[in-house]
Amino acid sequence: MFCSQCGTEAGPKGRYCKKCGSALTRGSAPPDEDNRTAGSQPDGITTGMAATEAKPSEFNLASSGSGFPGAAPPMETLVRTRRRRSWRLPVIAAVAVLLIAGGAFMWGTRDNGAGSGSEQSAQATPEASDGGKPPTAPAMAAAPAASPKQSPSPVVFPADPAYIKVNQVDSARYENGGVDVYFSLFADPEFKQEIQPMQLAKDMVTINGLPVEKLSLVEESDTVSVNLVLDKSGSMQDPPNMNVSESKMDLVRQAAVQFIDGIPSSAKGRFEVLTFSDYVPAVADITFTSDRTGVSQYLSGLASDGGRTALFDSLTKALYDTNEQQGPKYIIAFTDGKDSNYGSSLQSVVDLSRQLGIPIYTVGFGSEDDQSLKYIAQETGGQSFYLSTDDDLETELHRIYDTVFQRYVKQYKLTYTPRQKIAPGQPFSFAMNLNSPRNQAQTRELTYERKLDKNSVDVQNGLFEYQVNYAQAVNTLDFGVVGDNVDEDSEFYTNLRNRIEIDYVKASNQGKPKIIDPLENYRVESIDQLQNGSYKIKFFKLFPVLMNNKQVHEADLNTYTLVWDSLSDKWQVSNFGREECSIY
Repeated sequence: MFCSQCGTEAGPKGRYCKKCGSALTRGSAPPDEDNRTAGSQPDGITTGMAATEAKPSEFNLASSGSGFPGAAPPMETLVRTRRRRSWRLPVIAAVAVLLIAGGAFMWGTRDNGAGSGSEQSAQATPEASDGGKPPTAPAMAAAPAASPKQSPSPVVFPADPAYIKVNQVDSARYENGGVDVYFSLFADPEFKQEIQPMQLAKDMVTINGLPVEKLSLVEESDTVSVNLVLDKSGSMQDPPNMNVSESKMDLVRQAAVQFIDGIPSSAKGRFEVLTFSDYVPAVADITFTSDRTGVSQYLSGLASDGGRTALFDSLTKALYDTNEQQGPKYIIAFTDGKDSNYGSSLQSVVDLSRQLGIPIYTVGFGSEDDQSLKYIAQETGGQSFYLSTDDDLETELHRIYDTVFQRYVKQYKLTYTPRQKIAPGQPFSFAMNLNSPRNQAQTRELTYERKLDKNSVDVQNGLFEYQVNYAQAVNTLDFGVVGDNVDEDSEFYTNLRNRIEIDYVKASNQGKPKIIDPLENYRVESIDQLQNGSYKIKFFKLFPVLMNNKQVHEADLNTYTLVWDSLSDKWQVSNFGREECSIY
């Protein structure tokens, strides 16, 4: 053992240096061996783990605990010192963490006043979150509302529900990729509370889920065409009931005049007047004109002629006449509804209206609300009205004006391209959807019939005129009434003339006059153009007949051939054949 201070060798049992008096430490090496490692051999072979002995200068001499200044601390003192330092660091770190956590909790409580710890951490500011980095998406989602200096988000209100009434569908340009749909918007499904027109963009409306080509207000671009069909038959001379002195004819005249006079001068409109009794006239009383003063003056002098009621024939002619007009159009009929069923039927009127896309509105007068008028209006897209003497006529007519004419001058018109490839006369369908900031609406699937081409419609009209005039010619025994509707150069012309002027006259003289049976229904089965330019029409009709004092029905399928006559400017019948005839 050697003294660590002076290097003097001491005995193995000595505790102090005999020379300098310093305390001896067991295992101390002499000064010239300070750099040796414990357990090392002279030959340099290591027999254990190397443990470098610290130099005296590396110790804290002031804390040696030896009782002598500058004395080195004993080994156990060093171990205790290291142990004290080893537990102090974790304790200090734990205390620091608790202090920081407590401060953060107190700060968050002071700022927010409430909320769980997880909610508060989700609302941390960028500076307190992740060392000043921007907050994550969840933190942003849960962040408090923006400061008043920032612009608030716009409030979006849900659109009100609306109901679409399709007033008219014009498919004349179907082949060229355009179908015109006229419609109005209502706040109720009964179509009583109309929504005032507004500017709609075309991208707010779709047809069958596809965009439309055009959308505009009618009053900006179109003139409304109105055909006034007025009943002046004998039944209209009677008062509606025993308590009233005015006749139904008086009511019709007043209604028509007030209807025309009630239309503002600024409203664009063209009018035709078609009156009827026994038969529909070949030409309307007043063809379409914008001279409302002249129309009103004519209506003021209207009187009954005591005839029968050819209502269905008159509506059929009005449909063909109105079809020639462009833009929005409709028919309004004033009548008591007692039809004589000569050339047309209730169903044939409805079918033609659908084919041409022209709605019919009806105004009935009398003690009973005629169901046939309701059926026509309902099936053609129009509306039915009934006026009795208990009503305030002026008020009711003003209501009809508001309901009908105003609807057509304040409606919308859209044009869309059909995707269905169909032939003329075949049905097509569409569903309409509106999504505007103010209103949302949609229709069910609506079905219409593709309009025939102009020549086919004109040929069909030529056959209708022949049917109506043929009935009148037979009833009056005057072939001249129907002469212009038959091809003079055909064998059919000669045979028909002989039948009316000879056979039917002879039967009438014998007390067996020919009677034209009223039709219950008729329809055009097909219409085809032949190579020579003529047309062949297959025509079905159903009518009741009295046979052996028993009521039966006869169903005929006839074929007519029509040719164009440039002199009369008409399509004329040149041949007739009966393909089928059934009695049941």
